[in-house]
Amino acid sequence: MIILIISIVTCLQINMTNLQDNYYSLPIQANNITYNLVVDTGIAETWIFGKNSNRKKYYECQKCIPKNIEIQEYAQGKISGVEYNQKIKIMNQSLYLNIIETTKVEHFKLIIADGAIGFSKLQLSKEKNLLKNLYDLKVIDEIQFGLLLNEQNCQSTSILILGKPIKNYYINELYYVKTLDSSLWMIQGKSVEIVGKNNKLELESSSQIIVFDSGLSKILISKYKFNKLIDILNENYNLNCYQETSYQINQIICSYNEQQYPEVNINIDTNFSLTLLPQDYIEYCYYNYFLQHKCLLNFQQIDHTDVLVLGIVFLQKYYIHYDITKLQIGIAQSIYYQRHNQFKYNSNNSMLYFSLILVLALLIAIYILLRMLLKKSIHLYLSVLEKSSSRSQEQEMEAITLKTQSNNQPPLSS
Repeated sequence: MIILIISIVTCLQINMTNLQDNYYSLPIQANNITYNLVVDTGIAETWIFGKNSNRKKYYECQKCIPKNIEIQEYAQGKISGVEYNQKIKIMNQSLYLNIIETTKVEHFKLIIADGAIGFSKLQLSKEKNLLKNLYDLKVIDEIQFGLLLNEQNCQSTSILILGKPIKNYYINELYYVKTLDSSLWMIQGKSVEIVGKNNKLELESSSQIIVFDSGLSKILISKYKFNKLIDILNENYNLNCYQETSYQINQIICSYNEQQYPEVNINIDTNFSLTLLPQDYIEYCYYNYFLQHKCLLNFQQIDHTDVLVLGIVFLQKYYIHYDITKLQIGIAQSIYYQRHNQFKYNSNNSMLYFSLILVLALLIAIYILLRMLLKKSIHLYLSVLEKSSSRSQEQEMEAITLKTQSNNQPPLSS
């Protein structure tokens, strides 16, 4: 009797680490060194900090022939370097991958990761890419991938699924949407609405191009919609919002009012909408130096284009499955989504502590100043009193002297 053992190829699951509460990395090995690379659906290259980056861990291809000199500019920075075809190992699977050894990095220096690995449509459309290699090796069943992101910081509980989707990772069924002809994971939406208890206002009324980008942390909107959103929040919800620029990034700051913040509805079509609650789009609330209770929103201004870019803050709520073969994406709520009706607070309360210390120091200074003034006033009062008493005594002595002299004068003769 012959027993046939058939191995069923399904998918490859790779644990990712939430490095900075915003960026998720996976480990790869090259030259016997493990690098942690940000999973970025917005770029078409894989790059690692090179020798000139002044990092303790850097990439240097050994016995490699350079392919191209690459200069790439992204929404969050620019890199330049030399591209090599490098043998890597990922989850005990060995394959070749094109890697850029960066010689110059701009605006990426604050990233804890060692680089980034591209998962854009352009990257996965290339003949030799990570998914295609794993598919040819019969490690995965389809040229697809999904992102299951957990909010827990510094934890390796997030998962990159290479292959078909796993039903246990999302709620209900995936809603599939066709992608547009673009190098990015981009779809055509219908409208964007700001929905409160008593009204519904349109941020975009006709159509909206939507991009899913795991290499960005926030939600990016055009300058026009950025200003319009501030106006809506101020005029209809009395949130006293204003624009604040930090490190050349325009953000929205509003007053704290837990009951006033509206929902944001992203309507994909007449049958499917994505909802962001206040706790989804508010990054955190804090006290500033003036002890004012403020909230930082997860909206960021993007120039020169009218797209809605949904970054990590959105992908932490919705599981997204990317299908390069059928050029579509599937969307469903993630099983990890646990945000309740409460806002996040900044764990770093340095502003509040500084303000309290400043107020305490001011009160102490006022107390010391009042004591000094009081002491000086008492001293001045005693001095004046002493002078007044002395003057009174002198006047009394003068009066006694005059009286004595008057008594000692002989009487006038008649």
